[in-house]
Amino acid sequence: MSWLVEQMPRAMAADPVLAGFASAFEEVADTVLARVDSIEYQVDAGLATPEMLQFIASWLGLVLEPTDPPAYRRALVRQVGRLLGWRGTRYGVEGLLEAATGARVTVSDGGGVYGIRDEVPPADPVVRVSLDHTGHLSEQQVRGFLEVELPLGAQVELDVRYPQSPTRGRASVRAFPPQGAAPGTARGRARPPQPPQQPPEAAPGEGGADGG
Repeated sequence: MSWLVEQMPRAMAADPVLAGFASAFEEVADTVLARVDSIEYQVDAGLATPEMLQFIASWLGLVLEPTDPPAYRRALVRQVGRLLGWRGTRYGVEGLLEAATGARVTVSDGGGVYGIRDEVPPADPVVRVSLDHTGHLSEQQVRGFLEVELPLGAQVELDVRYPQSPTRGRASVRAFPPQGAAPGTARGRARPPQPPQQPPEAAPGEGGADGG
């Protein structure tokens, strides 16, 4: 006997018509409960289904390539979410590039915080980015990423220590709404945000995804 029918008075539960009517409502309720119970897993980058992961990425301004390894896509979404408040800063650019390329990244610029009596050095628009390699991205794709993340007018000086022949490019980062810049760093350049995707319809009782 179903859980909803068990809560009915005995005389009503014995009626096959009423029992069948209640069972139909129970089937609908079970579907809703299954979705509610899985919400905490669906918003976890390590456990979300591929469709839900793509939806979360769209809200973060991240374009995922479906052919990428699942572990890479999940790690990238997790890192972009963690660094969302640091966009446009040296720390944020380093973290996002490291997640996208798998290389060690160092970013330096001429920003600084100066007191009212401090001598302010001349403005230096050059942002120096040094990384071990570009991973599966091309140098052109890395420069395109920096163009999105760095402020308008910044001049990029890119140093790839160990150049390699990359494969076709994969995930890329769109412009997010501008965030506040940390002291000593520049504010990120804003571009028109892309409309987020509609959330996917999860199947009843659908669990975690592969590669989590």
